[in-house]
Amino acid sequence: MAIEQEEQRTSGITQLAPNGGRSIYTPPPGVSIPHAPRRPFAPPRWLLIVLVVGYGVAILALVVAPGGTFIERLRALDGGICAQLPSHSFFPGGQQLPLCSRNTGIYLGFALTFLFLLGSGRIRASKLPGRTVMVVLGLAVLAMAVDGFNSLFLDLHLPHLYQPHNLLRLATGLGTGTAMAAFLVPVANSLLWREDDTRSSFGALRALAWMLPLLVAGWLAVGSQVSWLLYPIAILSSAGLLMALSLVNLTFALGATNVIGYFRSWRQVFPVFTIFIILAVIELMALFYLKQTVLHLLGAPLP
Repeated sequence: MAIEQEEQRTSGITQLAPNGGRSIYTPPPGVSIPHAPRRPFAPPRWLLIVLVVGYGVAILALVVAPGGTFIERLRALDGGICAQLPSHSFFPGGQQLPLCSRNTGIYLGFALTFLFLLGSGRIRASKLPGRTVMVVLGLAVLAMAVDGFNSLFLDLHLPHLYQPHNLLRLATGLGTGTAMAAFLVPVANSLLWREDDTRSSFGALRALAWMLPLLVAGWLAVGSQVSWLLYPIAILSSAGLLMALSLVNLTFALGATNVIGYFRSWRQVFPVFTIFIILAVIELMALFYLKQTVLHLLGAPLP
């Protein structure tokens, strides 16, 4: 009797379709058939070509379109998240960078760390930094917070620890930008890829130490304020800002929609990530115009 009940529970009904068609299996009550995993979208080649051309046209318009210089357009793009105070900024070749010294450090550090992970083959790493590295990166963020409050207290004519300096703002920003990339990139990867790269972005201090020459080079490049570095620094720092915001948008969208582990290749990611880059540009420009409107209503001078 027990054997017969087990056979009834595990067996289903197979019906033959008419005209010699495919047979249809109906499972017994209470038994479900698992669905096949969703097949990731494979973008056609023409779409990739259109997107690449679109990127090229957008960059060309940013550079050569009439009505403003390239640096002025980058300054507008970045202006929504940065006060852009001249006293807190660097002037390579006599032109103010799009971001203040601290924000230049943060987003240049983010861009340099992103490029380092790309060059070292760990751009798809899905594990957070090791504990010791977390402590070091946390101290870097803490140093920027201390320096930021110290500068704020000076601006408010309150007691402060030391005289702020743009080179110190830049240095603490670079450390914070590295910390942002070290955490944000693996978090995004853990949601994005179907097959995880189980390596850490920075598993040990030795891996993090390889970043130090890049950060020192960035600090020296910005601090030198030589004219020929104006465009490389402006482009890298602005690209770091755009990349960081796009990754934040992507991470929130994947988490909110529960679309996790869907992608297998960069070709599949490219069209989707383009949407979040466009969204980041819209957000930045909206913040810029909001800032301009508020300053105008308050009668404050526009940057």
